[in-house]
Amino acid sequence: MTINNFHSKILIILFSPLLLFNPSAHSITVQLGETAPDFTLNSLDGKAVSLNAYKGSIVILIYWRTEQERSLMALADGQDIFKRYKDKGVQVIGLTTEINKQEELRNIVKERGIDFPVLLDTDRQVFGDYGIRVYPSTVIIDRNSKLPYDLPGHSLTYKTILEAHLQYMLGEIDEKKLNDIISFRREIVDESAVMAERRYNLALKFTEAQLYEQAIEAAKKSIEVKSDVASPRILLGFLFLATKEGDKAFQEFSKAIEIDPLAHDAKTGIGAALILKGDIDRAIEILNAAIIANPCPERTYYELGRAYELKGEKDKSIEMYKKAVEKVIKRQVMPSSIK
Repeated sequence: MTINNFHSKILIILFSPLLLFNPSAHSITVQLGETAPDFTLNSLDGKAVSLNAYKGSIVILIYWRTEQERSLMALADGQDIFKRYKDKGVQVIGLTTEINKQEELRNIVKERGIDFPVLLDTDRQVFGDYGIRVYPSTVIIDRNSKLPYDLPGHSLTYKTILEAHLQYMLGEIDEKKLNDIISFRREIVDESAVMAERRYNLALKFTEAQLYEQAIEAAKKSIEVKSDVASPRILLGFLFLATKEGDKAFQEFSKAIEIDPLAHDAKTGIGAALILKGDIDRAIEILNAAIIANPCPERTYYELGRAYELKGEKDKSIEMYKKAVEKVIKRQVMPSSIK
């Protein structure tokens, strides 16, 4: 098989279903009302903690970052709720991808008196499974392991709304009271995180339909509303790659990495942007580094294949393309629990 034929087959197999960017490529993204995916992660003190260990309890997951005041506020609210409701079967769990900041994480936990477990999402598995797009993000899992509610961001009404949902699940208030609380609080809530999420989701839909101009506008509006979230910038970067705007793509991916240094898709995007700009050697260097600890490296392997092909190294190019296809096939045909 010639490299050109192999290249064309790769394009058909690899990028017809996920042409640009698949934000949950390494796993499923659970929807509200569905069963919460199990996970086992190490805590800051090195203990393995499984979600299944809390089966039968109400579990609150709080995804947070160290250098964000809203995240720290959500963490503090989570601690207050845990203290008041833990005897009623409520468990709070903090999650973070900041594995390179463990000392800082421990200091925050100690200084703020956090006594619920904080887990390290090392390969961003939970991040992808639960569709995290905004920091902080809070997910409630009921006693039947279902997801009835999620709460992106942190507003003035965060704790009130979160507590109302807890009280409803505990049978302390009825559905009418719950809706009354939510409706009243919605009048004063800061909707920026929700609006950013909606515009981001709209950008994804336009992307899937290959309506790139509309997708770019929607992604830009998401960033205008909330500029401290990496996902819309990563999507925008891939959209600029599709429209052959290498400099703009490079800029967006670089900003995304400033927000989230562990954003593997952004690192891959930088490599792809460098290919578009003609800096092949630097692209290969960055893409090889991007593969490390990347839970969904198929796009990275594909871009490496392109880079080696442009450099004239056919054997390496074919090897990378094959690895890309193997990763895609494994993800699409194997259960997520054994990928």
